[in-house]
Amino acid sequence: DFSLKLTLADMKFILLMLLPMVVMGQRMATPYGQHLHSDFDDRAKIERSLQDCSGQGTTWGPGIGPPPDGCGGSGGGGGGGGGTSGQSTSTECAVTSGTCSTDGSTNSGAIRDLTYSSTTGKFTGTITTNQCNDHERIIQGGGSAPGNNAVSCIQQTIPTVTGSTASAIPTLGMAALTISGGVNIYSAFEAGFNDCAIDGMPCACDGASCAAGMDVGACEAHLHHSCTSEVSVGMFMDTCGGHADPYHIHTDPICNYETDTATGHSTLLGVSLDGYGIYGKFETLNQRPCDLDVCHGHVGSVPASSTYGTTSSSVYHYHVSDYAGYPFTWTLGCYGNPTTPVDLATCESLYDGCGSSGTTDTIYTAEYPDGKVVKLWCPCFEVPVFEGCDGYEDSDGDGVDDNSDSGDAASDTADGAGAGARIKVGVLAGAAGVAVGVGLM
Repeated sequence: DFSLKLTLADMKFILLMLLPMVVMGQRMATPYGQHLHSDFDDRAKIERSLQDCSGQGTTWGPGIGPPPDGCGGSGGGGGGGGGTSGQSTSTECAVTSGTCSTDGSTNSGAIRDLTYSSTTGKFTGTITTNQCNDHERIIQGGGSAPGNNAVSCIQQTIPTVTGSTASAIPTLGMAALTISGGVNIYSAFEAGFNDCAIDGMPCACDGASCAAGMDVGACEAHLHHSCTSEVSVGMFMDTCGGHADPYHIHTDPICNYETDTATGHSTLLGVSLDGYGIYGKFETLNQRPCDLDVCHGHVGSVPASSTYGTTSSSVYHYHVSDYAGYPFTWTLGCYGNPTTPVDLATCESLYDGCGSSGTTDTIYTAEYPDGKVVKLWCPCFEVPVFEGCDGYEDSDGDGVDDNSDSGDAASDTADGAGAGARIKVGVLAGAAGVAVGVGLM
């Protein structure tokens, strides 16, 4: 009997020793750069309550899969919807299967069946895309980005978001598509990043993690400052502002727009799921807009484009940003109201994460070595006052408005400068301890 008991004890001990190895092996089997949204489980990052999913909705976008335990439902006060609404599988793409090439050649361009209204500024119709990157993927510091993205041909109806008042964008999942290649444009948020030393993949370094719902700029700055090992930047945004599978953009998509030679206004780069156009960062030559609402939209003149069927008229439209302050949103804060500019309070009312019941976390960066509390799952921020706008003050001569939360290390050169300029922006921002142009996840 004693011998039998000892044998059972030994077996139990062996199983307990092997179980962590099996779990770790499963984590490490995750393809490098695989999108984190498909990797939710019962890991410590969820157990530590990093995954606050209130108000995220039941659908998180194409290729992402269902939300983790505790997420979904009616969507509460915001974040729900979007993503796969109005979307169907298609066979019309030039390439419909296989793996996306890192050089962008797999995406031969979106198939656009869109009508544009010069009166409202809205597009209606469909965009068909295989969701691959349409530019070469270069990681921070140079070199090709991980290339395991799967081709997936879909047709997306535009618009799927209707109504005359402001509404929430999906905090995870598709909020818009680029007009040229049909590349997914997401919010500034991601699903979190593990500490490699504790939780294993998906992770970027030892000694630090990012909470789910942290904006990508804050997350990257936090990791660069707090990690105890070298940060694996291959998981970050590439030089075109995107990453992962399906490939999608979180930050300034500099590869997808340039400057209109006649007006200096940035060219059209995308279409939001509410039908309005998204343009680059400039309103006139090297001048950022001075009157954007919290959704990142305003009424103003847009350049004509024979390629996309737009005319030069004054309509509601969005602008992306490369502002280096964090937390901040580079794409959209919400779907806007073309008749009434959306203020901070209105935007915050759309998202559970912005309210008093929302979750916060503390980041530690070179700029905030003692810590800075940030809201999670809240994409609403006052747009900073840019140089050349009324109210701009720069008493210390650093090129940043005195009232801004953090420095704007972004280059003020014309659009379309390419990946070289984007990398230079990242270097400047890194020296100041601020993430810009390249985010995380």
